[in-house]
Amino acid sequence: MFDLHRHSEFSTFDGFGKFSELAVLAKELGYESLCSTDHGNTNGLVKLYKACKDVGIKPILGCEGYFLPVWKEKTRGYHLILIAKNLEGYKNLNRIQFEGEKQKYYNPIWDFKLLEKYHEGLICTTACVAGYLAQCIINKKEQNAFNFLRKMKSIFGDDFYVEVQPYKISEEGLQEYVNVRSIKLAKTLGIKCILTSDSHRGRKEDWGTYVKMHEIAGHDISHIEATYKERYMPKPDDLAKRFCEMHKRDFMYPRKLAKEMYDALDEIEDKCENLYLDQLQQILPKLEDGTDSYRTLIDHVKKGLKFRGKYNKEYIARAKEELDVIHYHGFEDYFLMVEEYTTWAKNKGIVVGPGRGSACNSIVCYALRITEVDSIYFNLEFRRFLMKERKKMPDIDLDFETERRGEVIEHLLQTYEGHAAQVCSYGLYRVENLLNDLFKVCGLPSDKTVEPQQVKINKQIMADIKKYVKSHIEEGFLQEDDLVNDSLYEYYNKNYDNIILHFRKLYGKVRFIGTHAAGVAITGGNILDYTALRVDSKTGRYFTNYDLVDVEDIGVIKFDILGLKTMSEIRDCREITGTPCFDVSMTEDKDVIKAFSEGNCNGVFQLDKPSVQQLLLSIHTNCFNDVVAATAMNRPGPLKQGQPQIYAANKEAFEIGEEGQRIPALDKYLQKTYGTIIYQEQIMLMAVEIAGMTWDEAHAITKMKIGIPTFNWYFEEFYPKYEANFVKGCAKLGIEKDRAIDLFKKFYEYSFNEGHSVGYTLVSTEQMYYKVHYPEVFWFSKIKYANNDADFAKYCENAVKDGGVVMLPHVNYSMVKTSLRKIDGEFAIQQGLTAIKGIGAVAAKVIVDERKANGVFINIDNFIDRLDANPNGSKVNKKVRELLVEYGALDFKKSLYISKVKKYNSALYARANR
Repeated sequence: MFDLHRHSEFSTFDGFGKFSELAVLAKELGYESLCSTDHGNTNGLVKLYKACKDVGIKPILGCEGYFLPVWKEKTRGYHLILIAKNLEGYKNLNRIQFEGEKQKYYNPIWDFKLLEKYHEGLICTTACVAGYLAQCIINKKEQNAFNFLRKMKSIFGDDFYVEVQPYKISEEGLQEYVNVRSIKLAKTLGIKCILTSDSHRGRKEDWGTYVKMHEIAGHDISHIEATYKERYMPKPDDLAKRFCEMHKRDFMYPRKLAKEMYDALDEIEDKCENLYLDQLQQILPKLEDGTDSYRTLIDHVKKGLKFRGKYNKEYIARAKEELDVIHYHGFEDYFLMVEEYTTWAKNKGIVVGPGRGSACNSIVCYALRITEVDSIYFNLEFRRFLMKERKKMPDIDLDFETERRGEVIEHLLQTYEGHAAQVCSYGLYRVENLLNDLFKVCGLPSDKTVEPQQVKINKQIMADIKKYVKSHIEEGFLQEDDLVNDSLYEYYNKNYDNIILHFRKLYGKVRFIGTHAAGVAITGGNILDYTALRVDSKTGRYFTNYDLVDVEDIGVIKFDILGLKTMSEIRDCREITGTPCFDVSMTEDKDVIKAFSEGNCNGVFQLDKPSVQQLLLSIHTNCFNDVVAATAMNRPGPLKQGQPQIYAANKEAFEIGEEGQRIPALDKYLQKTYGTIIYQEQIMLMAVEIAGMTWDEAHAITKMKIGIPTFNWYFEEFYPKYEANFVKGCAKLGIEKDRAIDLFKKFYEYSFNEGHSVGYTLVSTEQMYYKVHYPEVFWFSKIKYANNDADFAKYCENAVKDGGVVMLPHVNYSMVKTSLRKIDGEFAIQQGLTAIKGIGAVAAKVIVDERKANGVFINIDNFIDRLDANPNGSKVNKKVRELLVEYGALDFKKSLYISKVKKYNSALYARANR
């Protein structure tokens, strides 16, 4: 027995429950299988198979789609269910969804043509009262119903079943009538019937939250109770009992009929193979010219080392070690793919970041110019990135300038057409969006329908509830046990319509399905063998039915084409100053290091906050490694532990030849951080060499933190053993037991990837280089790409503080956006016309285009006359002209304009030095 027709959170605002919860419940109920048939999508199938695998039951993968006998434009479909019997069926389900997407109307539309083409490996059932069969019966079109059944039987044979649902619906007697007629028609054609629940939630007690979910969505809930109150996952004998009770007068032997339908359900369960999606083989696209990928990769690495001037014994030996691991796992094509699109982007003039994540630990990535991080120069451990002991596809994420990263995504989609798609994303309920939605339906509205005084009270209550809920969120996990046993939990529930109860049940669940801005999935075979595709209505691009985590779990390679505004800022600085690219000498520039040591980091990537600037001062920064350490330590964990203070004290002791809190026996691992454990690479080396762990085990502990529920099983099973081994290893080095235990505990408290910290600190360093040597250019780049008015104002203030001049908007000098121009041989930052609040890019462009075409404006009358005569002059309406006058952008007396600029800069300087 299993629940064949059921909906999860992926039937958004209609189904309720995560598969991790539903699978546990299925196991409790004695199910041997759990099925998914969400509305119009297969987004949850990977999560279903993982959840079932975790509890030891069979996943049955399906979809409740939308069917028309013959597709008609702008016509909604009827419900129909398809279930994959085997891997072939799964692949065909993906194809039906994809082809249905091309004739989409709200949802993908299936028709007979599609079902005939891709029916192999699939089971089909007739669905609920919204299905085609039921609607024909309801509308007294039984000949159509008969023809439909006969046609479906001809397509699917004995894999076609008629659903009977023993649940009442809001229309009195309608479900009973549909059931009776469906059974009789099916008997006529020799088609088996099955009992299904069409369950929309897991547990009976989730009913209240299920209704709230519908209220949030704005659904008409008048029929909800009559139709859906009993639609929770049934016990094994519930459906038979319900059927016998519902139809005791309709059939002579209802029990016998119920048993036949149960037997048909068991038949479906037996037909469906124990299908796990990790059976799909991970294949990468091969080089088109058919050359050997490994030989090609070796050649590219050799050329890269020569290009960088690093073709020597040390670098060749390290490259060989890395290539051996890459070849051992068969990852050559992955590196060649990343090299290809990175090189393509650079050749197109798109700025690419120096590297992020553990890819910075690889000399192969450096040789291929994927990263700019020399892992030998910075002494980075390759095994943090890849190792023979741990077969996991490398994950090389790169930053591209935000404005042009879409070009890189498009390049990948075109290069691997038929094998590539963008990745979907699941928008989840988090604290803010969930509470904001619940406030509206739990008696706490904050809109105009409420009295002003009540709005004020409600807002204070909202703030209190948000504060309360956030106090129970830790590391992204909801601490449910503490929440339930709290007195405030009961108080808020009693007074505000069970708001915390609903929060607890909805937190972390799917709110919407969208497109990931950065993720691209690529497969060696047809991508439809792995996932169905949907279309992004905005871009027209196809995207996968699974998110970044799910596509990786089924053997699909994903690439993150990340956008970073800082790359756009750096591009402008490079172009204006004539600096071709990043140079490692910037990390040793005395003026740059001095600026870091003084905490003069306003506007600099990662270092723009007072907290990290104070940290740089506190550790007496005097080299690049100190900046790397500061960026790694400027996080809640190490700040709470007082790591910066220990780092500073030990550094001071080290510089005068004392030990401080350092342990000399561990200098091999901790010397660069003065005895503090900051980096994952340090932990891995100590775990292997002192505790005798494998590299795979050492890697695992850097990812696990004490107190996170997901990893509780790990600590119970492995922590004591590893701790004991570490204590023994430390004893051999002369380190006492208590000190060793304390050190081992720190392994799990906090650590950061050093390679990532180095890569991102190179970005900070390049920005600091421009800030120190070309302050006007640096601040121009910051102002140009400011995200909001507050940042714009802050950057203008800092520009003046650093000796720059900021010119006010003017119709004769300004471009649409902020620009840089020379006045008397010196750079000045010229605010764009759009810096005037209320003037948009369209109106500003009309003014700039007119000036470029016919010269500068002479006076206000000349400006008005020319804009009136301009074909697009209406865009510069009365309101725009008033704003130009108000802000002095139409002051044609130069002395008056300069006087206003001086006053403005004086005010900026005063604010910056408050």
